[in-house]
Amino acid sequence: MTPETDLRAEPATRRPAALRGRHLQRWLHVSLPLLIAFSVAQLSKSSIGVIVTDHAFSHQFGLDEHPGSVGWLTSLFLYAYGIALFGWGFVLKRLGPRRSMLIGTAIWVLALALPPFVDSLNELYGTRILLAVGEACFYPVAHTLTARWFPMQERARANASWLSGIFVGSAIGSSLTTVMISGTGWRVTFLTQAIVAALFAFCVVLVLLQDRPEDAGGVSEEEVRHIEADRFENTTTVPKRGPESPFRNYRYWLTMLMYIGTNAPFYGLVTWVPLYLRQARHVTLGNIGIVLTVANVLSIVVMVLVGRASDRKVKRAGWAAWGFAVEGVGIAGTALFGNAGVDSFFIFLGLAGNAWCVVTNWTLLHSLMPTHKTEYSSSVFSSLTNLAGAALPALMGTLLTATGSYTAGFGVLFVSVMISLGCCLVLRPQGY
Repeated sequence: MTPETDLRAEPATRRPAALRGRHLQRWLHVSLPLLIAFSVAQLSKSSIGVIVTDHAFSHQFGLDEHPGSVGWLTSLFLYAYGIALFGWGFVLKRLGPRRSMLIGTAIWVLALALPPFVDSLNELYGTRILLAVGEACFYPVAHTLTARWFPMQERARANASWLSGIFVGSAIGSSLTTVMISGTGWRVTFLTQAIVAALFAFCVVLVLLQDRPEDAGGVSEEEVRHIEADRFENTTTVPKRGPESPFRNYRYWLTMLMYIGTNAPFYGLVTWVPLYLRQARHVTLGNIGIVLTVANVLSIVVMVLVGRASDRKVKRAGWAAWGFAVEGVGIAGTALFGNAGVDSFFIFLGLAGNAWCVVTNWTLLHSLMPTHKTEYSSSVFSSLTNLAGAALPALMGTLLTATGSYTAGFGVLFVSVMISLGCCLVLRPQGY
């Protein structure tokens, strides 16, 4: 395909009547195990923001004397996560999604079981890096399976089905971690997370996940043909502008820049909002758990609704622009108002807008990735966006130490969202 190629999208064809209601196997073998595994992964990632509010944990590792180190718990995780993603692309191409996911989840379990047995902050950092290496398999696995199992006009819903695990895991993590730390302490909390990962990530993947629809029992030949007809190579649902290779198409890199305004604010918020509410707004730990749980439940609802709406016309960039606008208002409001109740409302808005952006941004990426290039293009995309986003939690910690205020950190998040909004406005007129 030449750089000048422009095959404009035609309206998506309706699902053949004979196939309606017969796609349960796709959700069983892909969406359900990915949702469960991603929820477990997100639980272990996001719960660190609540764990650091525990005095015994903070004193054990000296975080009470060096609060800026809290940001590095997330940033080091993201740096290791981003670097490991490059390697997982090659592993995935060689071993396939299912075996790659099993290896990754086994590493998660080990990494979650280790923190109760370490004594220094550097050793704690090491367990977070190991956790990052294991969890880094997820995005390339999920995108490869979505590209193989779902036609283009269903991919926002498919992505929403497993991406909602971000907020399922965060919601469960916020409430479960708060209860467990209060009742049993931080060591038992980590060990419980390891058991949950073994049962609800590794075992579910082992039993349910399948690599290809044509190799899975219960998927008819007619269903396979329906999927293949609307894969990237054959679809007329999305425009195809520029080179076929994502790496030579500036729209791929623009979409990557756009995602930084999704990824960085999310990790910035989940890392610092609990401490912000506790220190700056004097909210109790129990109420912080309630705020985060409600915000995450709202985000799940938003993600599912936006996924369904986005699939109707398959115009991802326009939908993403509205999401970034909502996210920006939420972040700005959190920084500008000094009341705990008002701040909670804007935190709801910021995380809901972030959920909106996540599902549209990832699905927009599928409009630029040929199926046979998904392993590498999704791993590079995820790697670079996480490496860029990794700087934000640590930068917020540095700004907090330097200024004694959270305002500057929230301001950086707001700027990243506005840059992403600009990227949407470039791609929207092109039909994406």
